[in-house]
Amino acid sequence: MAKSEFVRFLGDLRENPQRRAEYSARNLSQLLFHASDEGFRFTAEELVSVVGALEIEVIVAKDGQTVDGDSALWRHMWGVRYLDYLLDHVVSRFGEEELRGFAADERRPVS
Repeated sequence: MAKSEFVRFLGDLRENPQRRAEYSARNLSQLLFHASDEGFRFTAEELVSVVGALEIEVIVAKDGQTVDGDSALWRHMWGVRYLDYLLDHVVSRFGEEELRGFAADERRPVS
C-alpha cells in the first residue's frame, strides 16, 4: 500500500533531522526520485492524497474548525518550506501509532 509507504517516509524524516534537512531543500520531483532510491515507493498523487487527508484531520478533528480560508492550520505554511510545515504543524499532531493507523484506514476521506 503506497499511502503507508509515504507515512513511513514521513516517520523516517520525523526521526532523522539530517535526512529531513536534505529533503526539505528538494522540490517534489527530487523528493520522489530520492525517496524511491531509498526504497520508499509512492507517487505524487498518493503523497497529495495523504497530505490532504492529514490536513483535514487536523483542521476538523483536532482543531474542531471548518475547512475554509480561516482555518488556523493554513497560517503555519507561510514563510517556511512546505515539508517543514508538514512535519512541524501536521505530522507532529499525530502519535506514531495514530499516524500508522491513519495510513492503514482506507475509509478516511482524502482531498
